[in-house]
Amino acid sequence: MTEQCLLERPQGKAAAPLSVAYTPISTLPDLRAAAQLAIQVEFTTVPAYLTALYSITDKGSAAYQALRSVVVEEMFHLNQAANILIGIGGQPKLTGSVVPVYPAYLPSASTTATPYVGLYRASQAVFRNVFMAIETPAPFTAPPQGSDYQTIGQLYKALSDGIERCVDQYGADKVFVENPAAEQRTDIYLGKFGGKAVKVTDLDSAQLGIQQIVQQGEGAVNPTHPLVPQQPYGAYEHYGARTDGTYGPILGTPYELSHYYKFLRVADAPDFPDTLPIVSNPRVSDFANATAVQAVKAFNIGYSVMLQSLEASFTKAGGAADSYFTLALPLMHNQLPTLANLVMQLPVFPDGDPTVGPNAAPTFEYVEDASFDDFLAALQALDKLLAGQGLPALLVAPVAPPAPPGPAPKHREALHGVIDGVRTLKSRSDATGLGL
Repeated sequence: MTEQCLLERPQGKAAAPLSVAYTPISTLPDLRAAAQLAIQVEFTTVPAYLTALYSITDKGSAAYQALRSVVVEEMFHLNQAANILIGIGGQPKLTGSVVPVYPAYLPSASTTATPYVGLYRASQAVFRNVFMAIETPAPFTAPPQGSDYQTIGQLYKALSDGIERCVDQYGADKVFVENPAAEQRTDIYLGKFGGKAVKVTDLDSAQLGIQQIVQQGEGAVNPTHPLVPQQPYGAYEHYGARTDGTYGPILGTPYELSHYYKFLRVADAPDFPDTLPIVSNPRVSDFANATAVQAVKAFNIGYSVMLQSLEASFTKAGGAADSYFTLALPLMHNQLPTLANLVMQLPVFPDGDPTVGPNAAPTFEYVEDASFDDFLAALQALDKLLAGQGLPALLVAPVAPPAPPGPAPKHREALHGVIDGVRTLKSRSDATGLGL
């Protein structure tokens, strides 16, 4: 059966009706739990998008660039949801049991109305039937929903209503009491992509944070029907910081499509870039190539260290050590993408052909108590396995910028760059005293 057939929804199946069963958020613990749920929902989308992103060979293609912009903005959404949680007295959790295990539904989502999220090789079927389904906008009159939500926009509507209700019930001074051990981040780097992190200190700033997430990602059914019509500017989809210091629609500039419409453009395009022949929804137990097994294990350790660094960045200690810029961001932008690129060019069978596949892919599994020492040891073990194998140069150069000029490096050359980078990060980590 083809991937297209596997991913397509049955024809003629009616969409699930919008549920009206909803228990409003009315306690501070429930409010914090709702904010943590929003973090986990944003978190769950990222490895799914990254797997497809890394599998695309043409880094200049419209599909790659659209997906890359969404990944960056999803990280912004995660950051903003974390700020909301901290602003109402919570502490963001990004490690341990909250780490998604794939394939899976979005956390607490309706299993009849939302897609089964997996780690798929990129294709137009994946963009249409998985990614567009994740970002499906709620109808304009859709009610808020907490657990068993049918769209992400409705989940945020429940969080927005819950904040207002708790402020009315307890008073703003009881709701907006920042966790003394936590630290909000407003300096997240987004490059050319949209969004400005908001520090949440009161009702207005909390609603502004939610507004940005909804309008940028899942919020607009179409350019004239915003989900949360808090401003009379629903016809515009480009929002940002204006010259007068306020946040809102920027006129006279190219508007930015929501994630749903970005994915729709890719799904409807007349062509699609080539991809690496990776397996979808990989499992290490299915790999017979010891080198591929070790490469995935190394990736998972590095991924786990990155999550620890990212979680620490929302604490006072992590903020003081700047664990986001010194540890988490380099891992996200350099070491992990390069390693993922190498993994995706290793056959799952010992005598396999990487140009034909099937090739391995990262499984994004969390390794408890992973450390930089563990990461280095795993990378060095991988280097020993690669030594003497005489593998050809990588089919596709590493995705981490800056891309090296000329032909793609060989496997060990790319790996040595990762090892050198991790050694530097370990030195920084040792200096922070965070115990990573």
